[in-house]
Amino acid sequence: MTPGAYGPVCSRCPIFSQCLKVCDLIENVIPSMEKGRVDAEDLPRLYMGIRTVNVLLDNIHLLTPRQQQVVQLYYRESLQQQEIADRLKVTQQAVADALVRARRAVGKHFENREFSRNSGG
Repeated sequence: MTPGAYGPVCSRCPIFSQCLKVCDLIENVIPSMEKGRVDAEDLPRLYMGIRTVNVLLDNIHLLTPRQQQVVQLYYRESLQQQEIADRLKVTQQAVADALVRARRAVGKHFENREFSRNSGG
C-alpha cells in the first residue's frame, strides 16, 4: 500500500474472496510490532488503524505544534513513546496524552465518533 492510500491491497487481489491468510503484500504494510502475530481476521482492524494514521498525518495542520511534533516522531520516525519523551524532555505519559489528543482533535474536526473512539482514551 502506498503512503496515503486508503484502499486495501486485498481489494485488488484475484483470490481475495477465498483468502484465509496474510500474504507478503499485506505483511509489508503491517506495523512491525504486529508482524508474525496477525491472522486474516485481524486485517480489518489493521486496515482501520492504517487508515486512521493516514488521516491523522494528512491533517497534521489541525494539531498544536507539540502534537505535530509528537505525531511526526511517533508515526513518521517510528520512535517509541519513551524515546520521544526523552527527546522532548517530557514524561512518557505526556507523549501518550498528546497522541490521544491529536487523534481526538482530527476526529472532532471530521465529527467522526469512530475515529475519536479509536483514539485509545
